[in-house]
Amino acid sequence: MPGHSGINMLRVTKDKKTAVAEEIAQLVTFHVGQEEFGLDIGVITEAIRPLPVTPLPRMPRFVEGVINLRGIIIPVVDLRKRFGLTELRNNPRKMRMIIIRDALHGTGGPQKPLALVVDSVREVLHIPLRQIAPAPAAATGEQAGFIGGVAKAMDRLIIIIDITKILSGEERTALAEAGNVHP
Repeated sequence: MPGHSGINMLRVTKDKKTAVAEEIAQLVTFHVGQEEFGLDIGVITEAIRPLPVTPLPRMPRFVEGVINLRGIIIPVVDLRKRFGLTELRNNPRKMRMIIIRDALHGTGGPQKPLALVVDSVREVLHIPLRQIAPAPAAATGEQAGFIGGVAKAMDRLIIIIDITKILSGEERTALAEAGNVHP
């Protein structure tokens, strides 16, 4: 899985005579609608309760606006809208914003963070790489190109998001420029 930094972890398991090392992906799992998704822990700065969002004009429908997080202006993307899911009544007790580091790059400037609104954050899972399958062929088109793979964890399937593909290049640039608003 390219671009994932949490995969470098090794787990050593021992039986009576041998020790086996296997590469492990560390995924933060969360829900959007009925589906469970995962993001590499290495791209996440923090998960917070939703902050007040200032709307921005002329942005795509899935862009809620921007937040001010400790003096940093961060664009906010609602994953429910981004994935084309029906909106449901928000549960502020469970909803979270996941802050992604270096997700946006403006014209010639440094990379900037992005906030993703999710229905709830579940847990951090340590999944052996052998239990992660590539994205199904049906999930590689323009509408679902953000799917980096599918992880099998017990009786659950977790859709792994490739954060580099969640937005088009044009969308990333526009949102990076939106983050240049000064508080």
